[in-house]
Parts: sequence; C-alpha cells; structure tokens
Amino acid sequence: MHKHHPDIHDVVIAGGGPVGLFLACELRLLDLSVLVLERSEDPHSPLKRMPFGMRGLSAGTLEALYSRGLLDEVVAAQRANDGADSTAKTAPWMEQPRRPAGHFAGIPFYHDDIDTSKWPYRLTSPAGTSMAVALETLETVLARRASAMGAEIRRGFSADEFHASGEEVTVRAGGETFRGRWLVGCDGGRSAVRKAGAFEFVGTAP
Repeated sequence: MHKHHPDIHDVVIAGGGPVGLFLACELRLLDLSVLVLERSEDPHSPLKRMPFGMRGLSAGTLEALYSRGLLDEVVAAQRANDGADSTAKTAPWMEQPRRPAGHFAGIPFYHDDIDTSKWPYRLTSPAGTSMAVALETLETVLARRASAMGAEIRRGFSADEFHASGEEVTVRAGGETFRGRWLVGCDGGRSAVRKAGAFEFVGTAP
C-alpha cells in the first residue's frame, strides 16, 4: 500500500547527485519548498571516492560554485579527504608529465591544448578552469548546504512513475506518493523521469 503525503512541494527533484542538489540550493534561494528524492540509501560508496569517483569540474561549474560561496568548502573538503585517506591511489592519468584538463569520451586532453582567450564570456573570478574532485566530496558539501537551506532530502526513494495534472505532479517512489507543483528529472543519462514522461533525448550519443 502506498503512503500518501498530504503536503505539496513547489518542486520535487528526482536525483540527489550534484545537479539535483545544486538545483535544490538555487530554488531555496527563491524561498521555494523543495523535496529531493534520491535512489541511493547510502551517500557514501567506494565508487564515489578516488580514483573511480574522480570528476573533473569545468570552468563553468567552478564559477557557479564560487558565486554561491561553495568553492572553498569543496576544495577544503577534498584536501581533508585526501589527507585522511593515506591509501588513496592517484589515477594513472594524473601522474603524466603534462597536466590533464579532462577527457572527451575517454580521450584525454591537456591544459596546454586549451586557448583560454577563446572564452570571451567567462566570468571574472579566482576560480580556475578545471579541478578534480571526488564525487562523494562534492555531493556531501552540496547536500549539507541544501539541508541547511531548508531543502528536504529523502534517500532510498527512486521516482518510479508520475502523473501530471494541470495543477500538480504526483510522484510514486519507494512505495510512497509525493506531490509537487513541478517535477525535475536530475536522475542521470538513463533518466527514469525522462522515460516515464516519454521525453525525447535531445543530446548526442557517446
């Protein structure tokens, strides 16, 4: 039997990864009530730590974190984790003589390949153009900020299906029913929300 929640949120976010959590923080700045539904019950996973959980943050992402006062916190948290885990192994590509800047479909490219003068619209900030961080670190910082701002985060709930009417969206997740005025799918490339809503994938295949 489904458990129905009488309260209606302004926005229900399916997916408690970096995108969903950052969006929750942005919506709370507008004083909107936010519910984040995340499938994983445990936010800590070996696959989210170095080296497997390494994520390269782009210039745009770094500037977004800086503009919200989160960049220093992410950097400090990553350094603390690096110091606490003396057994952490550095990814092979991070030990190369040329400084890696990221990859496209697994093909690496380097900082000396990038002409930053071609970025005329980049915001002026002390943020760099790239940074490596463990997914666990990034999600921990964002979840802490979202919760402090008043967003509700429910773990162990995967948005299985939803029904949209003219006034609200009813979301069924983990045997319970939640209500929101809007539903945002931040649940990854294989988004269950996108499939349930029959939304076409407008991106490009890898």
